Amino acid sequence: MGLEGLVNPRGFVMVDEHQQNKAYPNIFSIGVCIAIPPVGPTPVPVGVPKTGFMIESMVRATAHNIRALLDGRAPTHEGTWNAVCLADFGDGGFAFVAMPQIPPRNVNWASGGKWVHWGKIAFEKFFLGKVRRGVAEPFYEKMALDIMGITKSK
Repeated sequence: MGLEGLVNPRGFVMVDEHQQNKAYPNIFSIGVCIAIPPVGPTPVPVGVPKTGFMIESMVRATAHNIRALLDGRAPTHEGTWNAVCLADFGDGGFAFVAMPQIPPRNVNWASGGKWVHWGKIAFEKFFLGKVRRGVAEPFYEKMALDIMGITKSK
């Protein structure tokens, strides 16, 4: 196809720290389709997991970098790739914060229990409320995350 340098052998899009492909600078990529090298060997070749919060940080960096290109400037924004996750397992669950998600990490916290299930229900209601109102990030959400030191942009 002549797209050398766009994807790795498994089909994941290769990007730099600005979410931009080096071979095709007009192509940016985010989320589960980007090539992140695994931190260690695995018996089955898999991609690195990505959380919603991590992907949000990629989206923010990409949007700012595309704007920079449109304004004739070089991309400079980088996502933090921090991870915040509430995994619901029925009536229990597991929560973690990893900053950044890919080691080496500055913060690594995890906890589990019934509270995660209730936290996930509350978060889903909060998130769907944001979507219905068309609000990406209310000031109080950003403030709470900033207080905890959890950011989306470098």
